[in-house]
Amino acid sequence: MFLYFIPFVVACVLLFGAAVVRPRLIYEFPYFMAGTFIAFILPQAYALYKDQWGGLYLESTLLMCCLCLAACWFGYLPRAHAGFLQKLNVPVSTSRFFHGGIALVLVGYYFTYKFGTLPEEDTASGLTGIGTIYLFFGGLIYPGFAICFYCALKSRSLFAWAMSVIAAWVPLQAAVFYGRREPTALFLISLGMSLFFLKGKHAPRLVVIAVVIGAIFIIPAVGEYRKTAAQDPLEAWKQLDVVQQFNEYFDVNAVSEVKNATVLIAATRESGTYQWGAGYWNRLVFRFVPAQFLGERFKNSLMIGGEERDLGDFVEGEVGYRVPPGSTVTGLGDSFNQFDYFGSLFFAAMAYLFKNLWTATKQPNGTVAQILYIQTTTSAMRALTHQTVDFLPGFIYSALFISLIAWYARERNIAVDPSMSVALAH
Repeated sequence: MFLYFIPFVVACVLLFGAAVVRPRLIYEFPYFMAGTFIAFILPQAYALYKDQWGGLYLESTLLMCCLCLAACWFGYLPRAHAGFLQKLNVPVSTSRFFHGGIALVLVGYYFTYKFGTLPEEDTASGLTGIGTIYLFFGGLIYPGFAICFYCALKSRSLFAWAMSVIAAWVPLQAAVFYGRREPTALFLISLGMSLFFLKGKHAPRLVVIAVVIGAIFIIPAVGEYRKTAAQDPLEAWKQLDVVQQFNEYFDVNAVSEVKNATVLIAATRESGTYQWGAGYWNRLVFRFVPAQFLGERFKNSLMIGGEERDLGDFVEGEVGYRVPPGSTVTGLGDSFNQFDYFGSLFFAAMAYLFKNLWTATKQPNGTVAQILYIQTTTSAMRALTHQTVDFLPGFIYSALFISLIAWYARERNIAVDPSMSVALAH
């Protein structure tokens, strides 16, 4: 296991170290993913490595750590595709783009309100019934906020600033009262990357270090914070002992997402029942085909195997281990469940997509690419911390609605020079 753990640590340090030396790199895919590996995966992997928990299957998990992180780097090396860049080189009217952002914020607020009016028994999971429709459209407030804040920075309009403040309430509420990690990260990334794209201001070196170190200690404490934050977030924060929660990582009996990944890898190898990509298709069907309107039977008929595999039930059925409620199997585990070690190539595919998006943000008309990049960043992080099957639905969701806004805001009388996209690709 030493053979895999030490290279994993070295690779994390080298990639993140490069971002510390040149802080602007933290906005690019391999480097913010290295920060995510360090903050979320590395402490848990070390805890299992220290206790030799999982035996042979821990070796497989540590090897997947190495392969997935390496894929984040190597997938980022090829040149961007000129055709892709040309499609994202879209001149837009700032005022109409802002109108589109307002529309997303209003739609997001309306459906967030509608979700809040549902009976408590219908919102306990938030994953079934009409609640899924409300959550689907309620999430539009996040790209809406990003667009409003971006336009406020660009136009310095008081109305745009006011809309940004209004839009910020939902993500701030999710962070303060519910301790939601992804909305918090998306909110902060929207602020930081908008400042970088429009003003050229990147996070100082010490801030980059502090964010990752802070995340290492805060992530284990989030569950404890959520227990009382809804009633009194200030008191919940005062009572939080982040050091104690972090130390519990190293208890052999502690809940650990990397432990879940190890058990999922064990169950997959023992049974030999890989999904061979079915999980990616089934998650798309799950997210975008509404059973409320088309029927559960029709929805299931579109899924490979007739239904989406529940990885918790799969693990329990194969090896008798119950994945703790509220925890994840990580992208390490679910990508292995899809394609064995070749599942790590999913991270290479994400890396190449981000190389194209990043290059597109630097084009003369890179506004649309910049907003899409901001929105997709947290989906990439979630692919590691939760499951890779979540990435495509998240990316399509953002791309769909941002494209609609871009279509409305596009300047029809401005010609786009395709030679500029070709030059950037090279």
